Amino acid sequence: MPVTRETFKIQGKDYVVARWEDEQLVMEPFCQCGNALNEDYFCERCTRECQCTIIACSDPQALSVAEKMVQGHPHFKNYRACLLGGDE
Repeated sequence: MPVTRETFKIQGKDYVVARWEDEQLVMEPFCQCGNALNEDYFCERCTRECQCTIIACSDPQALSVAEKMVQGHPHFKNYRACLLGGDE
């Protein structure tokens, strides 16, 4: 079942939004508050370093690729992928 950005805000979870674009997975990190993050993953609004371990996919192709990445790469063993819906 798809989750929404509001779900992450309520749960206090940082996340990345992933989408399939030009034959590749494009990911953009967000703080639990909804603020977009720079490459240092520091939220200016919350003044904290974020830990994005949820990959919220905006389309089924991105979800498929993200699930394979999570299952097949040791670096992503603590990550989980899900489908983003609702407010996207």
